[in-house]
Amino acid sequence: MNRPPARHLIRIGLALILGLGLTWLAIGNVALAHLPDSPDFPPPTQRSSPPDYKGLSSPIYARVLTGNVPVYQHPLDARQGVDPLRTLDAGYVWVTLAGAQPLAQGNEMWYAINSNEYVQGAYLEPFQPSTFRGRAISTSQSFAWMVFDAYTAAVPGELPDAETVLLERYTMVPIEAEQLVGDRIWYRVGYRQWVEQGMVGIASPKPRPDGIGPTDQWIEVDLYEQTLAAYEGDRLVYATLVSSGLPWWETESGLFQVWLKVKEAKMSGRDGYPDYYFLEDVPWTMYFNEEFALHGAYWHDRFGIKHSHGCVNLSLADAQWLFEWTSPQGPHDWLVATEENQGTWVWVHH
Repeated sequence: MNRPPARHLIRIGLALILGLGLTWLAIGNVALAHLPDSPDFPPPTQRSSPPDYKGLSSPIYARVLTGNVPVYQHPLDARQGVDPLRTLDAGYVWVTLAGAQPLAQGNEMWYAINSNEYVQGAYLEPFQPSTFRGRAISTSQSFAWMVFDAYTAAVPGELPDAETVLLERYTMVPIEAEQLVGDRIWYRVGYRQWVEQGMVGIASPKPRPDGIGPTDQWIEVDLYEQTLAAYEGDRLVYATLVSSGLPWWETESGLFQVWLKVKEAKMSGRDGYPDYYFLEDVPWTMYFNEEFALHGAYWHDRFGIKHSHGCVNLSLADAQWLFEWTSPQGPHDWLVATEENQGTWVWVHH
């Protein structure tokens, strides 16, 4: 049954090639992840678990809280009236901290953000990346993650009662049945346990789209459900939640192939607009449709909800798993698909 439209929300657009306002700078690191299992859900056939993030230096990320933040070569320069090296512009700006421990100068705390670049700690808010990750899995049945905390109902469409169970966000559940109540679908996720469609992101195994071979690797991105599934031929091997583009920056539908992979790079865009963004050290990026990419997102924990400028955001562990699984393959931090080393298929649909 098709689900009626409902829910969802920042997107991280990119534009290296098409001049869409995106600037790339470096290459380099990131951090971890784990998915709590539902005690009521015996997992479908379990494959090997995806690795925890094993990046270069497990960096710490911080959001810049205001605009025009001065960056100094050393904290003493600020006290001595030396001009800053540069300033961090206003917008959605994130930096990577070179170390967890700040440097004390008088009553001020300073963080190194790059070699010989320091920012006063009062301007920064350190953030712990999401520890969510998907599941290596092989099944022919539909399953889901809770996108919001929700109490189950014993009967679809009714309020929770004495038998209700609280299912926390990111809990994985089976989809045992569905029932339409008004214009909303309710799903049975256990005995006398029903949840409304807006509470879950469903992964349903799909047949191969036309054009994809029986032994090809391919990725499905479901824009309504905000889920991603990875396949080897007809076999589902991995699934997770994602965050795609917001309504005014929709992720484009279609059948594509990964054409460029970058282990780590700075990204920025929308210069001069209120939604200007600058993100240091974005990890595990896989471009599949010109400037649109799958990549790790350390700056939010909203997976299962639209939240990007058009790219497909993944948790860091999920992005690393896909990066290592997808083609083109090779030992380098930048990998461009070729006729001999073609990219993995990516099918994006509603």
